[in-house]
Amino acid sequence: MRRVLVLALAVLTLVPAAAAALVGRAQTVLPPGESGFVSDAGTGAGSPHRYDQVSLFVNFQWKPALFGQPGTTQKPRPGVKIVRDRYGVPAVTAGNDEDAWFGVGYAAAQDRLTELELFRRRAFGRLAEALGEDSLVTDIEARRDLPGPAALDVEVAKLPARLRARLRAYRDGVNKWIAHVRKNPADKPAEFDLLGVPLRDWTVRDSAGVGALLVRTVPWASEGREIQNAHALRGIGKRNFDRLVPLHVKGAPLIIPRSEGSFPSQPGRTRADEKAAFERSRRFLAGLKLPPSDPLTGPAARPRVDVHGGSYVIAVRRGTGGVLYSGPQLGFAFPETLYEVEVHRPGLNVRGGTAPGAPVIAVGFNRNVAWGITSGESDTDDVYAEKLAGGAESYRFNGKVRKMSCRNEVFRFSSGSTTKTRTERLCRTVHGPVQQRAGGWAYARRFATFGRELETIVGLDKLDRAGSVGAVDRALRDVTWNENVTAVDDDGHLGFWHPGLLPLRPHGFDERLPYPGTGEAEWRGFLPVSKRPHVIDPEQNWLSNWNNIPAAGWTSGDGAARGRLGGRLHRATFLYGLVRKLAAGPVSLAGLKRLLHRSGTIAQQRPLVDGKLKAALAGSTGRARAVLKVIVGWDGSYARTNGAGTVAPGVAAWQEFKQQIQNVALGPMGPGALQVDGENAAYHFFDSTNGPSFGLRTLGAPGYRKAAVATFAVLAQRFGTPDTAKWREPRHDFPWIVQGAGSPPPLPFFERGTFEQLVDVR
Repeated sequence: MRRVLVLALAVLTLVPAAAAALVGRAQTVLPPGESGFVSDAGTGAGSPHRYDQVSLFVNFQWKPALFGQPGTTQKPRPGVKIVRDRYGVPAVTAGNDEDAWFGVGYAAAQDRLTELELFRRRAFGRLAEALGEDSLVTDIEARRDLPGPAALDVEVAKLPARLRARLRAYRDGVNKWIAHVRKNPADKPAEFDLLGVPLRDWTVRDSAGVGALLVRTVPWASEGREIQNAHALRGIGKRNFDRLVPLHVKGAPLIIPRSEGSFPSQPGRTRADEKAAFERSRRFLAGLKLPPSDPLTGPAARPRVDVHGGSYVIAVRRGTGGVLYSGPQLGFAFPETLYEVEVHRPGLNVRGGTAPGAPVIAVGFNRNVAWGITSGESDTDDVYAEKLAGGAESYRFNGKVRKMSCRNEVFRFSSGSTTKTRTERLCRTVHGPVQQRAGGWAYARRFATFGRELETIVGLDKLDRAGSVGAVDRALRDVTWNENVTAVDDDGHLGFWHPGLLPLRPHGFDERLPYPGTGEAEWRGFLPVSKRPHVIDPEQNWLSNWNNIPAAGWTSGDGAARGRLGGRLHRATFLYGLVRKLAAGPVSLAGLKRLLHRSGTIAQQRPLVDGKLKAALAGSTGRARAVLKVIVGWDGSYARTNGAGTVAPGVAAWQEFKQQIQNVALGPMGPGALQVDGENAAYHFFDSTNGPSFGLRTLGAPGYRKAAVATFAVLAQRFGTPDTAKWREPRHDFPWIVQGAGSPPPLPFFERGTFEQLVDVR
C-alpha cells in the first residue's frame, strides 16, 4: 500500500495543478510567433507558429497563458512530457530538474535551431562566417570584449553542481533534436543550407556563451560614452557640458518614490567632491590624444543580431494580490529574441520568457509570484586611458611598466562564393580590453561583470522558485547583471530591485570622462547589496518603470542612457500619469489593457509640453502659427489613420518640430553639442532623445516659434505644399530584424513590449 501511495504522489507532482495556483489570470503575446525558421526558403513554408501572434499584437489582444493549456503531446524520452498549446508554446513536465530542462532544450531546438546557431556564433565571434562581412565588426567586438572559451569554462565550473547538471541536460535536449534532424533532413531549417552552415552539436560552453552575451548586452543602452563626452566637453565648454550631461538630472521621474528614501550611487561623495573631480578630469583630459568619438562598437555594429532592449513594467497592488504587466523591448525579429516556455517539476512551476540557449526563465510567473524585468541602464563600465610606454603593447600602471596580454585572432567571413580572412591583434590591460588607440594612448574598458556573468543564473534560478516578494529579494542578491526586477505576490506584497555589480568609483575623478589608467582612479569595489536601490511595499500601491533613474541620489554616470538626461520629459513621466489613474480606481486587467493601448500609441512628450505649446501658439503668426496650431490640435496619436491609411498631420509636424527645437537649442553651442544627444532605438521611434528634450524643456515661446518656422520650411518642401492639412504620411511600420529566410508580415509601430505578459495574482 505504501508503494502505491508513493507512486501516486509521484504522478501527481507531474501534473501542472492550475487549480492550486494563486495566479488567477495570465495572458501573453510574443510576436511574430513561437517558432523561428522556414523549411523551404523558396516558398517560405515552415511551422504554423512563425507569424500566428502578429494579429493578436496588432489588435491589442493576448493569448491565454495560465498553467496547463490544452494541446498536443510528445514525449522525447521517458519521464519527459511536452504539451504544445494552440500557439505552439511548450509546457514541459518532468519528475526532476534534469529531465525538465532536457525537455526545454529539446523544444527550443525544435522551434529555434537557427537562432541557437546564430546566438552561439554571436557569442563567440563567428557570425560573419555565416552572415558575411557586415557582421565582422560584431565578431571583433565579441572576441575582444566577451569571455572566451577558457574563461567561460572557469565560470561554469564555479556554478552549483545542480546548475551544471541543468546545463548538461539542456545540451542533451538540444542534441536529441539535432540527431533527429540529421536522420530526417526534411525537418532541418532551410537557413542552414541557405547560409552554408553545418549542423553542429550544442555544448555546455555554448549555453554559457549565450548567457554571458545576454548578461553583458541586455541591461545597458550601450557601452559608455566617455570618449564622446570628452569630445563634447572640448567643443562646448564645461557650462554647456554640465547642462547637457548632468550627473544629477533635475525633475527626472524616479522608480522608487523620493519618500521611500535615497540611494546614492556613490555613497560618501559630496557635491564639492564632484566639482573638484570634474576640474581634475578636465586637466587630465587636456593632455589626452582622443580617438574618434564613434567607437568600434555601436548600434551599427549589430545590424542583424541584436539582443539589447529597453522595456517597461507596471505592478499595482490590490488587496492580497495585484496585477502586473511586463513588456521587454528588444526589437521585433524573426525569429524573436525571446522564447516562451512553461516548466513543471517538483518544486518548480514557472512560465515566462527566456532566450534560446539559456536554461532559466528571466521574466514570468510561478504559482505565487509574478515578475517583470527592464534594462537597468546604469553605468557599469568605464574607459581607462592607458599611457603607452616603450611600444604599442606596454603601459604604465602603479608606477611600473606592464605588458598587455595580446593575441592574434583570425576572423573568417563569407564574401560571395569565397571565404576571406582578417587578422586582428587583440590586447587587454589590467582594466580590460583595448578598444581604441590614439597617439601614445590606449583606451581600455573595464566591465563590472567580466568573469562573473554566469553568477546571474544562480539568482534567476532562485527567482523562478520564489514563493514571495521576500524570496525575490533574497534571490536578487546573487545576480550580477543590472536588470531591474519588479514583482508582486499573492499576499499583496510589491517590490522593486535595481541589482547587479554596481561600481564604487574613485571620488577624485569625474565618472562622465575617461579615467587615467595609472592606478590613481581605480574602482573601490561594488555597492553593497543593502545599498542597491530597492523598495518593498511602498506607501503608494504601485511601482512602474521604463528604464528611468532608479532612485534619488542616483547619478547618470557617463550618460550612456541618453534618454535619462531628459529630466521630466523622460517617457516614464507620461507612463506614470497613466499608472496613477489606474491605481486610483478599481484595479483590473481590463483597465491595464486600456492603459497599454494609450501608452503604446501616443508620442510621450507631446502631452507633457502641452502648456508650453499653447503658450507659444498664443500670439504667434504666419508659418509659426500654422505649425503650432497643427501640433496643439493633435492629441499625440501616431496610430489612428484615415481611410487612405495616413496619419494626422501632427505626426510629421511633431517629429520635425523636435528636430528643429534641438537645432534652435543646441545650435549656438556648436557641433560638439550633438555628441551628447544620442539615438532612438527602433522601438522608441516617437520618443525624444536628449537634444530635443533639452530644447523642449529650456526654450520659451520665442524658441518654440523659431523651431515652428523652420519646421514649416522643411515639411512644405517634403510634402510639396504649404497646406498643413495635406502633411499626411503612411502609418509608421516597425522594421523587422530578419535573421533567417523568413518574410514576416508588415507590423505597424507601437511603443510596446516585444514579449508582453499580463498577470492577475490573487
